[in-house]
Amino acid sequence: MSILNVVGAKVWGGGEQYVYDMCDELHRRRIPSFVLIDVSNHELQERFEQVAGVLTANLYSYKGFTSVLSIVKQMKENGITVIQCHSGKYILLCLALKYLTGAKLIFYKHNVVKAKTDIYHRWVQSQVDAFICVSKKVYDAQVIPNIIYKYHLVRNGVNIYRFPVLSDNNIPNKPFIVGYAGRIIENKGIFDLLDAVKVIYNKFAEVRLLICGDGKSADIEQMNQYIKQHQMEEYVQYMGFQKDMNRWYRSIHCLVAPSKVQEAFGLVLCEAMYCKVPVITSTSGAQAEIIENGKSGILIDTVNSESIAEAIQDFIENDAVRESIIEQGYIHVKSNFTIAKMVDSIDKIVSNLR
Repeated sequence: MSILNVVGAKVWGGGEQYVYDMCDELHRRRIPSFVLIDVSNHELQERFEQVAGVLTANLYSYKGFTSVLSIVKQMKENGITVIQCHSGKYILLCLALKYLTGAKLIFYKHNVVKAKTDIYHRWVQSQVDAFICVSKKVYDAQVIPNIIYKYHLVRNGVNIYRFPVLSDNNIPNKPFIVGYAGRIIENKGIFDLLDAVKVIYNKFAEVRLLICGDGKSADIEQMNQYIKQHQMEEYVQYMGFQKDMNRWYRSIHCLVAPSKVQEAFGLVLCEAMYCKVPVITSTSGAQAEIIENGKSGILIDTVNSESIAEAIQDFIENDAVRESIIEQGYIHVKSNFTIAKMVDSIDKIVSNLR
C-alpha cells in the first residue's frame, strides 16, 4: 500500500497538520506516503518532506487539471494505490487520477456541512470508494442513507511524538498565563477572549494572554489594533505561528478556544490536554465529543467575555479543580485520541477497499 494525500492549501492550517501527523505515523510503520502540493509552495513542500515523499503539480491553476498526466506519471513511478482527498475543491482532479491509475479514492470530510444531494454530488458520492468523517458531528451532517456503508467515523488523534515531556518545564504559578492557539479571525472568539482577559487583569493584574496562530494579514492587523486601542500590550502578546507547539502548550496554565463556528473536531484541545493543560471551549461544534464538562475540561454554552472570564477565574481560584481536570483530560486523550488509534482505523478501512 502506498498513499497519496492531495493538499491544495496555500498556508499551513489544521488540515495540513492533520495530514502531516498521519504521514508521520505511516512513516514510523514503514508505510510509504506522499503529499501532492502546488509546485510554487516551497514552504509546504519543505515541511512535508520531513515525513513523506512530495509530489508537485500546478494545483492552483484550473484546480490541477493542467498537470493530470504529470501527476499520473509520478503516481505510477511511486506505486501509489490509494488517493486521499482532503478538499472538495480537488475532488474532480482526484477522480480523474483514480480512473487513470486504478487507485482507490478516500474523501475526507473535515467540515460540519450538510451533504448536497443534487445530481452532480450524487455522482461524486457514487464514484468515491470511502468517506472518512473526523467527528460524529461531521458524520451526521454528511452521511447519505443509501450509501451509508461508504461512510466511516474516525476521530482525529494527537501525534504524541510531537509532545514529549520537557525536563526543564517549570512555570511559576503567577502570573496566570492563558493561551489561545488557532486561526486569527473574529468568529473564533478571539475578541471575546481579549475582553475577558482585560476584565480579569483589571481585577487581579496577575494574568497574561499568549496568542499563537496564523491568519490573513487584515485580521491580524485588526486584532493588533484592538490590543493597542485598549492598552493591552502589557499583558497580551501575539506570537505568530509557533513551530514548537509542545513548548508553547507547556508554557501556559490554561487554553481557551472560544469558537463561534461549528468546529468539526478540535485537535488543539486534545493536544493541550495531552500536554496537561486544562481547556475551556465552546459547544459550537464537536467539542463535546472530546470534553466531558467539568471533568476533562470546561464547556461554555454562550460565548461572551463574561462567560469566558468566569471560567478562567475558576481555574485561577481553584487549584484542586484545575488539577483534577488536567489529570482527567490527559487520561481521556491518551486513551481515545492518539494518532496511532486514528491510523489503525484508517488502515482497516483501506484494507477493506482492496
